[in-house]
Amino acid sequence: MEKKKRKTSKTSPINRSKRAGMMIFFTISVILLALAIHFIYVSATRTVKGRKLSESELKHFVSNQTVQAKRGGIFDSTGQVLAENTTTYNLYAIVDKSYKSNGKALYVVNKKKTAKFLAKVIDMKESDILKRLNAKKGTFQVEFGSAGQNLSISQHDKIVAAKLPGLKFTTNASRLYPNGVFASQIVGLTSTKSNSKMTGIMGIEESMNKYLAGKSGVKTVQETATGVPLTSSTNKKVKDGDDVYLTLNYNLQYQLESLMSHVYKVTKPKAMTAMLVNAKTGAILAATQRPTFNASTKKGLSNMWDNLLVQDPIEPGSTMKVFTLSAAIDTGHWNPTATFKSGELSIGSQKVYDAEDNMGVLTYREGFARSSNVAFAKTEISMGPTIWRKYINKFRFLKATKTMLPNESAGSIVFNEPIEQADTAFGQGIDVTPMQIVQALTAVANNGREIRPYLVSKVVNPDTNKVVYKNKKKFLSRTMKKSTAEQVRKDMIDVVNLSDGTAKTYSLAKEGYQIAAKTGTAQIAINGKYTDNYDESTHSVEVLVPAKHPKFIFYMYLREPEKFIGGLADTTINTVFHPLILSALNAAKANSNVKVKNATVPDLQGKIASGVESTLKNAGLNPIIIGDRSKKITSQSISADTKIVSGQKIFVKTSGDVIMPNMNGWSISDVSTFASLTGIKLSYSGAGKVISQSISAKSTIKKGENLGVKLQ
Repeated sequence: MEKKKRKTSKTSPINRSKRAGMMIFFTISVILLALAIHFIYVSATRTVKGRKLSESELKHFVSNQTVQAKRGGIFDSTGQVLAENTTTYNLYAIVDKSYKSNGKALYVVNKKKTAKFLAKVIDMKESDILKRLNAKKGTFQVEFGSAGQNLSISQHDKIVAAKLPGLKFTTNASRLYPNGVFASQIVGLTSTKSNSKMTGIMGIEESMNKYLAGKSGVKTVQETATGVPLTSSTNKKVKDGDDVYLTLNYNLQYQLESLMSHVYKVTKPKAMTAMLVNAKTGAILAATQRPTFNASTKKGLSNMWDNLLVQDPIEPGSTMKVFTLSAAIDTGHWNPTATFKSGELSIGSQKVYDAEDNMGVLTYREGFARSSNVAFAKTEISMGPTIWRKYINKFRFLKATKTMLPNESAGSIVFNEPIEQADTAFGQGIDVTPMQIVQALTAVANNGREIRPYLVSKVVNPDTNKVVYKNKKKFLSRTMKKSTAEQVRKDMIDVVNLSDGTAKTYSLAKEGYQIAAKTGTAQIAINGKYTDNYDESTHSVEVLVPAKHPKFIFYMYLREPEKFIGGLADTTINTVFHPLILSALNAAKANSNVKVKNATVPDLQGKIASGVESTLKNAGLNPIIIGDRSKKITSQSISADTKIVSGQKIFVKTSGDVIMPNMNGWSISDVSTFASLTGIKLSYSGAGKVISQSISAKSTIKKGENLGVKLQ
């Protein structure tokens, strides 16, 4: 009997899967279509199962959602990022031992190990971390204060890689300031509101917030009563924030920050500021202050919120004499060859004193070069208070400079009695900001034409690259005649070139540049009385470089330092001025748009010195090893992750004997760093680079030993 063949399906498994998939897709589509039709019906009739919906019930079906705009970035003049958007992390630790999953501990198991590790990643001592981890019984989780907040992606990744149980994170939309201490009060900060919108609360972040913030959008979302989304439509399109470009030069700013940090660490002043400005345009190329803060970690923020450049007026001292001189020359009340007796001058029942005793009879030209208060008190009396006050106003003192930094102070003046009027002629009894001083100096630099310093170069739409705002050179007024400004600069040259001029320390003659300068020392009033203590004063300098046709204006002040580099205020300030201005001049000579290479300093502590020397050199750094090269590094002169100009010296210290290096060609800043790290006493003479040293190279030195260097 013939067997019947069994029928087999002609449909392959793949075809059956496709058919099943299509059926599922069709079913889901029908359900969604039905829901959409139901939603449209509900939206149109406001009825469900024959019952009218209230307004509050209807909102469960239709809702408007805010779409946050992306905040614009802040950049320097070369396009380097100064502020951008990022994600940050808040660290917390679970310490409840009952928190487990499938028998696996999800809490901190080894507290000592965890504390030791975290101390290397966050800014908190191991003992403080351990104290928090040993929380009282019944505590579920602990946090680490500001040290555990706003951690970077790098910090987050290090902690995750350690695979320590119990460490958890929450995330935030945040603002990243990748350069740490970098014009922190100028760039500013943001605050995140409850709606996740960032708003500027300091510096450019605050003053340019309307450009940076953008405009949020709104979208209408349609969903079921159980929250299943159906459709969405845009009601208001989001407009992302614009990018803001500053006039700051990345390389000059980094160099200034490094120099200022060194001086601040060694001299420990109550405050200090420095600015470098393009004299022709008013563009601020570099500016900073101490105290300041690290914008990445917020370390130091509690010590100083104010921007000292515009918010903290000071008595300028003898730097004010430049403007008194300008007023006197401009109005015909200056006779440089006339003589006067220096020392003291009686005005009513009070007296004006010179800082230097026994100068004898001087010409008024010499009185300016040697910074005689008596000379300028007599000059103010000759002009009369009306004329002098008119020029104070012409130089735009006691008015905000409007340089786009918020909460600017106008300053103040005491100008009622004759002694008060005379005091202001040499910078006492009048409070002005560093920004006002620099603005007034633009009139001296530009032959009488005063221009406004500025920080914002342009604002750009990142989507279209269209420039929506461009800052231009702002001519404010003709403050004095061209001939007056030219003569003032000549008199400022005397302050540098004469053997008894007060600014000879700042001379750049050996580098081929003639500068014009004026120094200042302002006594500080304590309990209503001025102190005679040299240390308890504000020391400052203003410099025009070069003197004949100035390209740069430099201003710096140092308030109440505990000590000086080289024993004097001018040698201290010159450790900042000299290397910075040479960098600016060299960059201008080559090409101001050419970027100088930067190098990032690695974390060297705990590594063998000899093993990292070649690594540092390959990274573009110039390592100076202090101690035994075979030993581990115990400290470094520049913190890890700091960006510095390629070729800059970095000092690393180990244990063992310290061998004196050949310092020929070193700057006084480098010598001072070496002296600070080794504990030797430093003295020096001259200005420029080291040409000789009292301790021979390759000899062993001891802590407390005296080192003298000669500069030229």
